[in-house]
Amino acid sequence: MPRTHIDLELRWGDQDAYGHVNNVAFARFLEEARVRTFWLGSGRERTGMERHFRTDDPHGPKMLVASQQIEYLRVLEYSEHPVTIELWIGRLGGSSLEVHYEIVDGASVERSVVARAISHIVTVDGTTLAPVRLTGEGRAAAEAWTDEPLLLRRG
Repeated sequence: MPRTHIDLELRWGDQDAYGHVNNVAFARFLEEARVRTFWLGSGRERTGMERHFRTDDPHGPKMLVASQQIEYLRVLEYSEHPVTIELWIGRLGGSSLEVHYEIVDGASVERSVVARAISHIVTVDGTTLAPVRLTGEGRAAAEAWTDEPLLLRRG
């Protein structure tokens, strides 16, 4: 199953008044996992996607989140153990891709998925923000990390 894994430390401020990680922190986890995958290339596995979805040119292509769904499965307690974000491509379109995630509790002895999510990403021109087609090289890099799409309870 072609997934990249991104380990993220929990921050004390990720907790809410109930003493568990707040739902807003989950959106930040997804963002950080995308940045590390598509910009830095710093997940556990080298995906090669960073060469096709990142540019230092302010007018070059950008990735915009068009929509995002998060399905919370379990409470995530604050701990010293990092969470692991498993990330893969669920679907590819002409100018878009669906990034799929499972967030795994690092404090659990057995693999415990605490949330699943899907981000619909559109690649756009850096100046006009109009959608632009994925390049052949970018598509090939993403296809190598494509796996079965998630089916969330609500769509």
